[in-house]
Amino acid sequence: MRLLLFLSLLSTVHSLKFLAYSTQFARSHSNFIARLSDVLVESGHEVTLLAPVLAKSIGGPFAKKAKVISVPQCEEARVVDDFLNRVSANIWVMKHSVQMIKEKKQLNAIKGHACLSVIDTPGLSDSLKAEKFDAAFSESADLCGPILFHLLGIDKWAATESVAIRDGFEITQTPSNPAYVPTLMAGVGEAMTFCERLSNSFSFIATQFMISTVYSGIESAVRERLPRLPPVKEILATNSLVFLNSEPLVDFPKPSSARIIDIGGITVTEEGYNPLNETWSSILDLRPKTILLSFGSMARAFTMPEEYKRTIIETFKKFPDVTFIWKYEERAHHISFGVPNLIESTWVPQNDLLHDDRLSAFITHCGQGSTSESIDAGIPVIVIPILADQLRNSHQVERNGIGIRLEKGDLAKEGRLEEAIKEILTNDGYREKARKVQQMVADRPFPMKEIFVRNMEFLGKHGPLRQLDHYGRHLNFFQYYLIDVISFVLIFISAILSFLFIITRFALRRIFRSKAKQE
Repeated sequence: MRLLLFLSLLSTVHSLKFLAYSTQFARSHSNFIARLSDVLVESGHEVTLLAPVLAKSIGGPFAKKAKVISVPQCEEARVVDDFLNRVSANIWVMKHSVQMIKEKKQLNAIKGHACLSVIDTPGLSDSLKAEKFDAAFSESADLCGPILFHLLGIDKWAATESVAIRDGFEITQTPSNPAYVPTLMAGVGEAMTFCERLSNSFSFIATQFMISTVYSGIESAVRERLPRLPPVKEILATNSLVFLNSEPLVDFPKPSSARIIDIGGITVTEEGYNPLNETWSSILDLRPKTILLSFGSMARAFTMPEEYKRTIIETFKKFPDVTFIWKYEERAHHISFGVPNLIESTWVPQNDLLHDDRLSAFITHCGQGSTSESIDAGIPVIVIPILADQLRNSHQVERNGIGIRLEKGDLAKEGRLEEAIKEILTNDGYREKARKVQQMVADRPFPMKEIFVRNMEFLGKHGPLRQLDHYGRHLNFFQYYLIDVISFVLIFISAILSFLFIITRFALRRIFRSKAKQE
């Protein structure tokens, strides 16, 4: 008994207090921060998750073990759920994610008001200051988090990104290279043609512009109340570590630095999976093969163009020996009517289904969470990216040979989806490669949980880690890309060559004049 008490006291002495911030807006992002919070709690630390409600349809902050402080939806945010439905319909037909700028303009202002509602919540800031947190973490795009950390005087904080790559020097302080690294919203692989490198570079610039509009929209709303607030880019640059939801054994290799830490798949491995209940198990027993179809939470299936729906339904009818499970959010549409091999459901136990050996394949939008889950389960996939990082993830899947990539526009073309389903069901190579990648990731030398916890503990004890900062963030465009140095060298070489040309010309003239006189 005394030994147990001693160990308990020892654990208490070494436990740290962390503040996590996660706006309830996008399910995958909220789930990522929630899982990281629970991971720290499981390691013996105290975590307070501050989760203001922006969209009620998200369904909660999802943390199971961390202490949650939920701030009610502010007046300005009441239109967000309708906004998400409208955007969901638009993104199905968008040519490029940069078209989201117009849609996000209104949302950014709302996020600014939501941030002010958090700051102005009576007694909240004082109670958080009294906790004396050792460190904090938040996604960089969830800008209110870093702003709040600054106001609370928490200078030891980490950017925990739910995506595999974060373009932007002010966050990572690490250079990007669009010449061979697919950017966040690029629909290209690493082996690019000239046109693809041009497209990748455009995507890089467009992404930076879109992110800057997010920052400026939120900052302008907050600055009206807090005029002395430092520029948000300066606040963002004070992070000590950047955690990326990237699995380096699967992701595209990219430039990195000591302050960037990959923890891809941590939410999947920590969340685990359960055996299917009787209802779902019986569905997988209906036919020899079963395929799951889900487009995630942002691109809702019921908002896709009717032409896409018809293609999917008519394609499914051509495979009577295959059961198709479609996550479809609107029951009133009766999307499965007249299709005996189609099971529709507004919710599916996705991770549990993926780990059942009776599932043959997974048709997915290729979001970061679904991609990680399919890799963890070793299931072959057909990926149909809709927007943003899903495009990049789809090329990652193709690069590793674990699935087939389609464009969302292919859903309007007869035969493309049918061909992909036939290929994924008959070619065992996809499943073999998926199993191989699954085993390789499972056997990685260091668990992602340990990597995250150890680094957060180090930050809490020894941060802020300003020694990891890159001086490059203080350089201007011409200095950073050595344009001034290259220009100087070119001018110097040009001057030398010009001087040599003049001397040579002068010498030759003297020689020719001398010969002319002698003759």
